[in-house]
Amino acid sequence: MDSDPAPRRQRGRPPLPQKKIIDTAIQIIDRDGADALSFRSLANRLGSSTATLYRHVANKTELINLVFDQILGEAQLDRIELQRLPWDEACRRTTARVFHALSGHGRTAALLAEVVPTGPNAMAAREDLMNVLTAAGFEPLQAARIVATLGHYALGFAIQTPTIAGTDAAKVPGLSQPDPTDYPVTASVADHLPLPLAEEFAFGLDLLIDGLRKQCPRHDP
Repeated sequence: MDSDPAPRRQRGRPPLPQKKIIDTAIQIIDRDGADALSFRSLANRLGSSTATLYRHVANKTELINLVFDQILGEAQLDRIELQRLPWDEACRRTTARVFHALSGHGRTAALLAEVVPTGPNAMAAREDLMNVLTAAGFEPLQAARIVATLGHYALGFAIQTPTIAGTDAAKVPGLSQPDPTDYPVTASVADHLPLPLAEEFAFGLDLLIDGLRKQCPRHDP
């Protein structure tokens, strides 16, 4: 009686969709923090191997860039919609959307501070907003500086989200009951401290936009 044929040896593991790799990387960082992300931890979570991952992503820097680009895609305004807005409102909405998208992945945002975004969504978002700014009269280099500043502003606030989320005055005794003799002004507003992060973000963004208006070549004194 003939024996059953020996099973074929599999040549490596099946390929992985890139989006699944990125989604899983985001899940690891959001749950366990940036230090938990490695090719080994990612491969284990995917039930794959590091060799398979390296066929899709060259290194950790590229992986972080892909993660950032996917999150940034959630924040991107439609190009036509953006061009219809006044330049200052385009800056405000874009920055706010980036902040809110990154705030949903606060731990991931901290890791993204290590890279300069160059993925397709990042490049398109940068180009679209710079087009709006140059159309308003800003020089291209000035427009590039504005876009970078607004991006860093949004990222800086988003990084604080996991640390500050849920914090209120009752959890910060030094702010809730400051000595009115030593800190009379702080004591006068203690009921409002610490300020909600989103409120601080909006206040600071107003200041940035107001300052940019004064630098606009078409600014009316």
